[in-house]
Formats: sequence, structure tokens, C-alpha cells
Amino acid sequence: FKKLVKSNFPKSRLCFAYGSKVLHQLENLPTAATMTDLIFVTEDPAGWHVENFKNNKHHYSLPMRMIGPGGVAILQDIRPHCFFNPFVEVDGVLLKYGVISENHLLRDLQSWDTLYVAGRLHKPVLVLYQDHKFRGSYITRNLRSALHTGLMFLPETFSDIQLFTVICNISYCGDMRSIWQLENPNKVRNIVEPNIEHFRNLYASVINESPFIERTDYGYCQAAKTEKNLRAMEKLLPSKLLYVPEDGSRPKTRVFRFDERLDTKHQLLRKVAVGDYRYPEEQLKKIMFKSSIVQSFKGLFTAGFYKSFKYSRAKLKKANTKAIAVAETESTDLPALSKRKKVSSCPMSTLFTGTL
Repeated sequence: FKKLVKSNFPKSRLCFAYGSKVLHQLENLPTAATMTDLIFVTEDPAGWHVENFKNNKHHYSLPMRMIGPGGVAILQDIRPHCFFNPFVEVDGVLLKYGVISENHLLRDLQSWDTLYVAGRLHKPVLVLYQDHKFRGSYITRNLRSALHTGLMFLPETFSDIQLFTVICNISYCGDMRSIWQLENPNKVRNIVEPNIEHFRNLYASVINESPFIERTDYGYCQAAKTEKNLRAMEKLLPSKLLYVPEDGSRPKTRVFRFDERLDTKHQLLRKVAVGDYRYPEEQLKKIMFKSSIVQSFKGLFTAGFYKSFKYSRAKLKKANTKAIAVAETESTDLPALSKRKKVSSCPMSTLFTGTL
């Protein structure tokens, strides 16, 4: 697969594959019609598209071929700074590949500016090639942010399934596809459960180095959610989660701050400490909703209406099939379901309270 990518696409700084063709998912066995998802990270998006137009111009929709690689790069620069070509066949393999600039990805990994690609890297992926910049601090920082964001919403003791379910769900909370039921409602559980060893390996180093989490015989435990500990944990959280603009004319303000409208006893940190997760949860939803809805509408023009309709129809069909299967199981196998609590990809609040 690495040879296929290197021989058919321009050189990039990082390329990874993700999705059900790469990571086994429950209830979602890949078929010949399932696309393999790829992300290319390039230092020069305009130059990358110029090179790609030379050999793969047919991958682009008619409007994109008309505006050329320069116009494609301009459209890519619109938040969340990705450009996708879906339903592309290369050497008999059906692909959907996206392109993002190195600068935008690094900003996303550090601050969760859009969470669009950083969120995909919260989960195990297949790295096809990478340069030294993506082998260390930036990827690790993103994983560290995901771990400590998850800890903020988990109870004092929890299992690895609970931990990785919350982490996995960060990138689905607020996603337009989940809200509008274009996604399998059990998607998070389907990703985490069969790949628990991959998640453990991915997060092993950041868990070992964190002062806020310890392994136990039964899973994990974390430090008490005192204001002191939460303030210390702030340093390990992404800046986009901690700061939000109150309106267009005022500077960004800490989410974790004294609320001037309330008594100082009602600090937002204390709200989190007693289980009120509204502020960070709402912030995550805002980031993901904005990114997903803009990318979806952008896709109507970049991928073309036919491919966008085909992709949405496939998603909706898959989601409806799973919903029907769940309903039938509930009506015919209630005892079995009662032994196993379901995990939904949205809303997050049911996950964050530790009621898995």
C-alpha cells in the first residue's frame, strides 16, 4: 500500500491511512465499495496540487479542473483547511484522500484549532511515511491533550474502555454527521472495543509520564479533581479548549476563570470539579460543528454535487441499517442488551459522567 501511494501521488511530509479499511470496526466490515481514507500533509499545498494535476487531474471534479491547482489551494485554505477527493480508484483500490498544509496541521495538533485532522490522530492510524517533525513532540502533544481532556470528564476510577471511549468521542462530539444521524450511532464503541490494544500502545507513553493518572489492578485512577490539580492540568490542555471569544469586539477569555456574574465560590474550575462539564463540552462541540459543517458545504463544490450526494447517501444508508439492527435487537434480545450498556457517539455528556 505504501508503494501504491508513493508511486501515484506527489511527495508529502506525512501520509497516513485511517477508517474501517485500516482499523477493524464492529458492525462495519469493509467491502470492495469501501473507500480507504488517506491524509497527505504538505509544506506547499499549491505546489502539491500542481504536481497532482499532472498525473491525476481526473481525480478532481469538473469545477476544480476548471479553476486549476491555484484555485484548489485557495479553497483548501478555507477552514478546516482540508481538500478531499473521494471515490478515486488507483490501481484497483478505491480511495478518498485529503490534503492539508503542514502549518495548519501543526496548529491543529497544538491548539485544536479545528480538531478536523488532530481528532483523527487521537485514534490509531496507519502511518505510511513521515519526516522527523511528525515523529515526536507535535503528535505527542496532541495525544497528551486528548488524554487530559478525557480525564477532566471521567470519574476517579475508570476502565481503559471508558478512557479510550471518551478520548475517541472527542472528535465526534458536535460533528454534523452525528447530530444529523448520518453516522452509525455505535461508531465510537465499534472503533474502541476491537482495537483496545492499539489504543493502549498509542497512549502508553503519555499515560506513563502523566502525574494525573495511575494504573491499577482494575484499570486506572486519577488525582482528585481539586482546583489545584485542575489548574495544574490546564498546562496540558489545548489552548482552543481554554479560551473562547465572548464576542467580536472583546479579547479571548479563559473558560476556566472567575465568573464575574457569580460569587467567586462558583469558579468554573469548581464546576468541573463537581461534575458540571457544560463549558468544556460546549466548546468541543462548537469546534467540531463549525469544522464539520464548513467542510461538508465546501465538499459540495470541491468534490462535486454527484460525489457529495453519493458519499452522503452511503453514510445515511449505513447509519439507517445500524439503527434498524439495533432496534430489532432491542425488541428480540432484551436480556442480552441489558448486560451490555451501549455507547453512543453523541451526546458526550453521557460518556463524561462515567456512566458507561
